[in-house]
Amino acid sequence: MDADIRRARTLAARVRAHVVNPVVRGLLRSPAHRVLSRSVLLLAYTGRRSGVRRELPAVYAVLGDRFVVVAGQPDTKTWWRNFAGDVRPVTVTVAGRRGSCRARLLEPRTAEHQLALDAYRRRYPRVPVEEATPVLVLSPDHQP
Repeated sequence: MDADIRRARTLAARVRAHVVNPVVRGLLRSPAHRVLSRSVLLLAYTGRRSGVRRELPAVYAVLGDRFVVVAGQPDTKTWWRNFAGDVRPVTVTVAGRRGSCRARLLEPRTAEHQLALDAYRRRYPRVPVEEATPVLVLSPDHQP
């Protein structure tokens, strides 16, 4: 990969992580969350290896009572790898409300993966999403 492209990606990732994400997180936690809540949620999880609690804004689509989150540009991001393997507990903030969910990374090119991708593509028809893109499904913990 060309060094200039790598530098540009690294700069973009730093700006996103240190400027854009904190602003979006603050907005989503505030009474002004309505500006973004129809398309962005806050996903809080604990790192699989590090044990560090992380919270990131993620664009989502709805599939029944579940949320679908697609890892855009997965080669440049690592957060989605925390969900490989077992179902993991997460906290999701949507429309100003926090709730517990179970997060699962779907196996690429399965029927469930395709169904989730279709829901995301219906919601965001102009966003190009490759067939093998990592897809996370967040299912709410239902209280009896």
